Amino acid sequence: MTGSLLDVCLALLLVSAAAVTVVDVDTGGGHTGVETDDRAGGAADTLLATTATIGYSVGPSDDPSSPEAERVAHATLAEHLARAAVRSATVEGTRLSSTPDDYLRAVRGRVARTLGPRTSVRVRWRPLRGVGVAGGVRVGPRPPAATPISATHVTVPVGRALDGGGTRTAAATTVEVLFPPERIAAAARGDTPSTAAVVDRYRRAGESLGVDAVTPLERGGPERANRVLADALAARTTEARGSTAAAGREHTPRRVVIVVRTWEP
Repeated sequence: MTGSLLDVCLALLLVSAAAVTVVDVDTGGGHTGVETDDRAGGAADTLLATTATIGYSVGPSDDPSSPEAERVAHATLAEHLARAAVRSATVEGTRLSSTPDDYLRAVRGRVARTLGPRTSVRVRWRPLRGVGVAGGVRVGPRPPAATPISATHVTVPVGRALDGGGTRTAAATTVEVLFPPERIAAAARGDTPSTAAVVDRYRRAGESLGVDAVTPLERGGPERANRVLADALAARTTEARGSTAAAGREHTPRRVVIVVRTWEP
């Protein structure tokens, strides 16, 4: 694998993360209250400041040990968690990747070892309100019932801001977070496992939205394929917002939220 293809199959454009302390984190039933002392804040700061190199495999599931299928990703732990959440995304219940488990397992393990016991991390990516596009990761156990907890959250921006507004732009941004054109093009020009993984993700996304995304990918590249997916996703989003409680709620395709909860023995 060449250096230019490092981590291409994660295909995320991440910028710096910002921490925000909150007091209205959902604690789940049975807890005596939420505090905002330094325990959860310290754990969140650790996620933002600690960098890690994660090795994982992609490519054909029948030959994951092939040298061509080996990848390495370097980022902060917060960015790794955001990548894992997006990488694990489903569209209308369909997973976009057939082999993300190796990376997810490695990220969970590294975060758990770094933060230690009595810490729970929940990562959520909900880009479009009212539409079945979502990704998430959990690390650590749930806090025990009837136990005071300290909670905070950090927000990790993903992707790049696109011009315009409204549902179509939100849908296009969501697709670009999943399939950044420049990195997808680089992956398609790279080794066989990268190319196969890219095509498989487009196939799964298209099938989940009822469109053919592979043919536009082959004939016009990722930008054309992304337009097809964005049009289909925008149509579903418009329909959903017109008929559900999601109407009027904000789309957040560029925001991954990491909730950190800690507690004492």
